[in-house]
Amino acid sequence: MKNDLPVIPYKISEYIQEHFKEDFLFEVKEVKKIKGHLFYPVEVTKDDYLHRLLFNEAGNLVNEEVEQAFPPDIHEEPITGDLPDE
Repeated sequence: MKNDLPVIPYKISEYIQEHFKEDFLFEVKEVKKIKGHLFYPVEVTKDDYLHRLLFNEAGNLVNEEVEQAFPPDIHEEPITGDLPDE
């Protein structure tokens, strides 16, 4: 059986373990080849934030974007003050 999962450099695994500890989910989206070099886009969620990380072929972080994993629902009104007794 062929394994189609990309093999990532160990340095990337070390970075994720060091910075995200146990509370994370991560996925290597795909291995991208840009101008003859390999890059590894990785998505990590932690504390309700999505971290999009991009590592080069040496396993060094070259870019990070962070956004809320679950943006606020614009249809929900914020609760302010006391709620009435029923």
